[in-house]
Amino acid sequence: MVYTHSVPTRRLGSGLALPVFTRGTRVLWLVLALTTILLEVIPIPLMPPVPFYAYCGGKALLFLLLGFIAPLAFWSFNALNRGIIFAALSACGVETVQAIWGHGHSFHWYELIVKLGLILFGFALALNDRYDHEINIGPIRIRLTGEHL
Repeated sequence: MVYTHSVPTRRLGSGLALPVFTRGTRVLWLVLALTTILLEVIPIPLMPPVPFYAYCGGKALLFLLLGFIAPLAFWSFNALNRGIIFAALSACGVETVQAIWGHGHSFHWYELIVKLGLILFGFALALNDRYDHEINIGPIRIRLTGEHL
């Protein structure tokens, strides 16, 4: 049996909207960037494994969000090649600041590659959401609004 038309799916609208390319989204991106850099540079005290791994997971999430917010904050980040350049500069910048500031941290290639991957993955996800004009998180739909969409 061959279907000749698609079956419409029901979309749950949440009524949420997020204006993009605004001063607020740029400030959010700047706060995320500064928080990420500070968490990478400032040494943490010794702690049990569970809080330590939660801290590491939180930092990974920050790198993902740093890449995700960039194409929503700056309208010129509209292609994956710009995302690769942005991710490379961001990851190298964080690792360079970490190496210069020191405090027990050292440069590791695997950390640079993971940071680069997380930022680029977040960037690619945001480009897809930007193209669709909405962010989908499970049943939650956040409509993107802005004059450059």
